[in-house]
Amino acid sequence: MTEICDISFQPFNIKGRVQKGLTIFEAAEHLGVLIRSDCGRKGICGKCRVMVDPPDSLDPKTDAEEESLPISEWGPSHRLACRAKILGPVTVTIPEELILQEESSGKTGVKGFFPVFPGEQDTGRTRLGLAFDVGTTTIAAYLCDLNSGKILVSKAMVNPQRQFGEDVISRIAAVLSDAANLERQQQLVAGAMNELIASCLEEIRRSREDIEEITVVGNTTMQHIFAGLNPKSLGISPYVPVTSSSVLTPARDMGLDLPPETPVYIFPVISGFLGGDILAAFLADQPLKRKETTLIIDIGTNGELILSNGKGIWATSCATGPALEGAQISCGMRAAPGAVNRVFFRPEADNPIVFKTIENAKPMGICGSGIIDALAAMRKAGVTMENGTFNPQAPGVVLNGKGMGQKFILPDTDVHITLKDVRQVQLAKAALFVGIESLLKKAGVARVDHTILTGAFGAKFDWQNARDIGMLPHEILNGKVDSAQNLAGTGAVMALLDKRRRTQIESIALKVEFLDLACEPDFTIKFSNATRFPALDQDIKSK
Repeated sequence: MTEICDISFQPFNIKGRVQKGLTIFEAAEHLGVLIRSDCGRKGICGKCRVMVDPPDSLDPKTDAEEESLPISEWGPSHRLACRAKILGPVTVTIPEELILQEESSGKTGVKGFFPVFPGEQDTGRTRLGLAFDVGTTTIAAYLCDLNSGKILVSKAMVNPQRQFGEDVISRIAAVLSDAANLERQQQLVAGAMNELIASCLEEIRRSREDIEEITVVGNTTMQHIFAGLNPKSLGISPYVPVTSSSVLTPARDMGLDLPPETPVYIFPVISGFLGGDILAAFLADQPLKRKETTLIIDIGTNGELILSNGKGIWATSCATGPALEGAQISCGMRAAPGAVNRVFFRPEADNPIVFKTIENAKPMGICGSGIIDALAAMRKAGVTMENGTFNPQAPGVVLNGKGMGQKFILPDTDVHITLKDVRQVQLAKAALFVGIESLLKKAGVARVDHTILTGAFGAKFDWQNARDIGMLPHEILNGKVDSAQNLAGTGAVMALLDKRRRTQIESIALKVEFLDLACEPDFTIKFSNATRFPALDQDIKSK
């Protein structure tokens, strides 16, 4: 007979009964409680840390838990939700800084009116459409009036597929390990889209029957999973998509709660790691209408680059990883209240490193823009060296037993940046730097007239600090640099309202010259060199 255990999740006051032997994570899933998992439940990121009472209602700590949460530091009440198994009645408390929020406002800034396909306006009846940007981290929906071209409502929420990991590689790996995870992930994203549909329609008091059309953009993996295409080939060299063409399918086949025949248009893709999102960004910016050389950089969990100069279009992708969005960082968190999002170097102050948090709330962690700022400030303050190690004599640096710097603590907080965190950012910034340089070389471009930073992270960070830590090469910074909050979402809206845009982007996708960085003969050497931080004036003078 199956044994049942009582469980309570705080601070939500959610109670239930679950099968004995389940992990805390599995029990949370069963009860609809959201627990963070940057590593896809592999027991290595430590972001599913919870507090349990009583500790003896769980099985003994695994080796992974002992490594992430040594008893000498955390005590027996701290466990990893993905590893700890329930043996008896238990109360589980999720630390405030690790609570996942359902809502996300990072992609809702797209507003206004957009051109409508001529001749399709029908002012005699309500005509609505929805454009979706399905990101690895965030899903955004834009409810549009198909007659006027106005965005009526924009909503966003965190992608619930995060339980399979924060990056696309983890989600592909989940499907490789169990084919049933493809359907599970598809249902999760469709379910999230249904929630957004309901929320958007409720705001303007309209019916699902008024929705006539859907457009969807995302990276190649997100589009594949939503379309029910097995992403296996995206995780194995040469990383080829099942199809690069656009997909047109009825809503009933996608699990969307809409009239069954509602057409769903999914954008074409360029390659395994260059999806409809970068094509949508290109469509939104319309660089081909300008004579100047334009580089669009979409930075999220994957870096996507597309360059045009009137003579050709080139694109590449680089594995920036989730570190730039605060994931895989020891105190990393999303851009939510309490996240350190700006850090400054103030040499005239008693403590030269100062910071701000979102909504000026109590600092609980650090998000992607904050980690870039922090490393730039730490470099200028002499906390970190050119190779990324800590200066053991710098204030705020905590040493290990051998006198080597292990972490830096932001003044008057518990928020810290470890040596491992610095390494994660070094890998991410090197990937982006070399990706940009290689793309410019491939296109024979020595100077970029206009650089546009977009994406979940790209539109929010201080590009000057990114330059200072060696993330952006000087070739792109001599021209104009702009930020655009969500060009991918804008492109999805444009293709929703004017079907001619779909033909346009399908044609452009075929013209793009794809650069595979892994095949570049000197990539490894360039990447290794780019992990170092640029020399500062004082470094040069001391040599």
